[in-house]
Amino acid sequence: MHMDAVVQPRGERPKLVWAVFLFYILSAGFNLLLFALVYSGLLPVTPDPAAYYRNLSIFDWVVTVLSGLLHVGGAIAIFLLRKIAFYLFSAAFVLVILEILVHTYTSNFIDALGGPGAVGTLLVYGILLAVCIYAWRLSSRGVLK
Repeated sequence: MHMDAVVQPRGERPKLVWAVFLFYILSAGFNLLLFALVYSGLLPVTPDPAAYYRNLSIFDWVVTVLSGLLHVGGAIAIFLLRKIAFYLFSAAFVLVILEILVHTYTSNFIDALGGPGAVGTLLVYGILLAVCIYAWRLSSRGVLK
C-alpha cells in the first residue's frame, strides 16, 4: 500500500463515488426525459436547436446512445468499485470529444448551443474529465478492484 493511499473501511464507498454515481444516473434520466419532451412537442425549442435536432444523423444517434451507455456503465462500475469504471468514463470522454469535433465541422452545433449552452457543455465535459482522473486515482490507490 502506498503511503498516500486513502484507507477506506471495507464496504464503505467514498462520498465522491456516490456523487459521481448519482450525477450520471440522474443525468441519464434527465436526458431521456428531455429528448422525450422535445420530440413529443411538449417542450418548445427555438429555431436553432430545433434545426439541430432535426438534422441529427444515424451517427449522431449511435454516438449519443453509446456515450449514454458508457456514462451509465461507468457510474455503475464506480459505484461497485470496479477498475473498469476508468476505462468506461475514458471511452465516453474520447467519444464525446470526437462527436464535438464532427458536429463542429458538419452542423450548426455552435449556433444551436449559444453562449450559455457552450458554458454548460464545457462544464459537463470538464466534469467528465475530472471523473476520469478521479477514477484513475481510485484505481491507482487500489480502491477500485
